[in-house]
Formats: sequence, structure tokens, C-alpha cells
Amino acid sequence: MKEALVDLRAWRQFVAVAEELHFGRAAARLHMTQPPVTQAIAQLERTLGVRLFDRTQRRVALTPAGEALLPDVRELLARAHALPRRARAAAAGEVGRVRLAFVSTIGFERLPVWVRAFRAQCPDVALELVEATGDVQLEALARGDIDAGLMLHSPGFAPVGLDSLPVSTEPMVLALP
Repeated sequence: MKEALVDLRAWRQFVAVAEELHFGRAAARLHMTQPPVTQAIAQLERTLGVRLFDRTQRRVALTPAGEALLPDVRELLARAHALPRRARAAAAGEVGRVRLAFVSTIGFERLPVWVRAFRAQCPDVALELVEATGDVQLEALARGDIDAGLMLHSPGFAPVGLDSLPVSTEPMVLALP
């Protein structure tokens, strides 16, 4: 059997009636008149095939089905409300996942500092770390298996189709007897 979709407006009306336990007050809260709210709830119940409210002349009460749905519907509405912000954050690169490869010689004192700084700056971006040699990283970048690679820079390093940005310099000295 094909499940019918219910639009968010009907779910908002359900929550308002469930919280007010009164169709008139729910309608006022939604800046509507009562008949459309009553009709929307009746349509919602028909669509779902269950009664959500017990109604008498004097009171409105949630049925067990209505009680069971209410927390899920509140969560659904909260998530729907957050979607535009989440879309903007994703477009700005503030959510999602970054797959970062690194060479083992990067130094275990530096990488944790960089990772902590990244996570502080982008808390909603999952950082996936992979240890790999520079050659393996270049191949993985070409295949799209990683998003970025931290590798050693050597003279003449200019892989085709990739940009590189120096992020660190390591002072080295040669000690002689």
C-alpha cells in the first residue's frame, strides 16, 4: 500500500491542537479560523487511518496514537525549521565531511594541534584522517577518495590540476663532528 504524504502545515496544526487541547485556541495560535483547523485534522486522521484526538462537546484529548506521534512530529518540525540554516551552512562548508590524508613524517605534535583547531573552527564538519605517502595521496586526490592531503613539498612539486599551499616550514640543520 502506498503511504500518503502529509505536509508540514497539517503537522503544525496537529501539534497546536495537541498542545492546546482545544480547536479554537489552536486556531487562534495559528492565526486561523477554527473550521480549517478542524478540517485539516480530520483529513490528517483519514490520511493516517487513525484517530488522533477524542472529541466531545466539552473536551479534546489525544488518543494513544496521537500521544505516540506527538514527540516525533515535534522533532520533525524542529528539523524542518533547521533545514534552511543547515543548507546555508553546508553551502558555506560549515557542515559535512572532510577526508584528509597526511604523511607520517608530518609530526605527531603538529597534526593534533591542527586537528583541534579545525574542529574548534568547524565543529559540524567530520574530519576523517588517513595516513598515506605523498604518491598515494596524489592518486587518491585524482580519484576523489580524499578531499585534501598534507604531504612534504619538494622542489619542482607541481601536480597537474591541483593547487598547493605551504602550511608549515621545518627548520633543519646539518650537524657535523
